[in-house]
Amino acid sequence: MAEKKPISKKTRSLLDQLQRKRGIRDLAQRILIVCEDNKSAPSYFKALKRYFNLSATSVQVEGSGGSTQPIQVVRKAIMLMESARSQASSTEPYSQVWCVIDGDYGSKIVNARESASKRGVKLAVSTKCFEYWLLLHYEEYDRASMDCDSVVSVLRRKRIPNYEKGVYDFREMVKRVEDAVARAEKLRLPGIMRNELPEDQNPCSEVYLLINAVRLPV
Repeated sequence: MAEKKPISKKTRSLLDQLQRKRGIRDLAQRILIVCEDNKSAPSYFKALKRYFNLSATSVQVEGSGGSTQPIQVVRKAIMLMESARSQASSTEPYSQVWCVIDGDYGSKIVNARESASKRGVKLAVSTKCFEYWLLLHYEEYDRASMDCDSVVSVLRRKRIPNYEKGVYDFREMVKRVEDAVARAEKLRLPGIMRNELPEDQNPCSEVYLLINAVRLPV
């Protein structure tokens, strides 16, 4: 397979000018987000990029490609990170790499966390699942759930009756992201004080840490 040609300085300059005309902003750092699933989480972060008016080069969002085990998600993130560092790559290296993982994997996250830590990859875990983070956009929900299906059921019953993975439009929801960040940080604090990992605190979400990284000033 032929190697990709690096983008020329002239082309890059023209792209930068076009982005400025459109009011699209660049972050000081380039961020890669690899999501456990190929449906809800990637769609959410893409909507968030549009809401924050971020350029395509500032934040890249990838699904897992069906390999949903925590260690598999981390390995994909590392592969993409190393690929961007390659001399043959036409993209700039990432400043931060994040993996969005469901906390219902429990102890299976341990190996993924160790591997991620060694390579500087960060984890954003939601327990029991990503839908708990979505629920925090609407209320400070602090009841433990048995599994992800229970979280989805609460989300549908209390807030979004028509929620379906992979087809929901997050454009309106992401306007509430500041509220979700505040609620998630408040509810996570007791677990941090007890030195609990997010997968051991039910419920909680550390997606707010990722959001804080994405919304940093230029």
